[in-house]
Amino acid sequence: MLQIYRILIIFIAVFIVLGRELQSAERVKIKLSGIDPQTLVSFEMGNPDIDLICTYGKITLQCRQGVSDYSIGLILKTISTIDNSATHETEISCDFDDIQNYQRMGYTLVSYGRHDGRYRVTFNVPFSSEKAVYSLTVSFFDELQNGKILKKDFYWSGKDHNIIQLFNELKNIDGWEIKEIKNKES
Repeated sequence: MLQIYRILIIFIAVFIVLGRELQSAERVKIKLSGIDPQTLVSFEMGNPDIDLICTYGKITLQCRQGVSDYSIGLILKTISTIDNSATHETEISCDFDDIQNYQRMGYTLVSYGRHDGRYRVTFNVPFSSEKAVYSLTVSFFDELQNGKILKKDFYWSGKDHNIIQLFNELKNIDGWEIKEIKNKES
């Protein structure tokens, strides 16, 4: 019986040491990517037509006209895969009857009020809903077709490793690269 306890204690000790080594290796991997762990201010990635700026609490997407709906959809889907608790808040002016249509698209009603004969409605778009992410992609692409630049913010709980994972997933987009990394001054 004593032998089993010794083996168990050795196993636990090895597990703890390996866990620390893996965490240390992960910190080195993140450090090599240009991020000094826990000191990141912002990580900007993209290509000539897309800027994706990540911080610990927010992601900002900026697209110029000509970006495909596929690229927008890929970015949003990748964010939802990495952190499906991410959200986007949007304000829409619509008729009262249209509010339910947005809810059917996966949008979550936050508030609404009558304004100039229509309703000003605030929705939260959860990235946990594939339907909502698809609807958001279509909405962004339509908005981009009517303007020259699209700029949208998403809120997430991403950390260093999530930002690196996001970059690694998106680096297959044509011309995708790290544009700028800002760390806090030591």
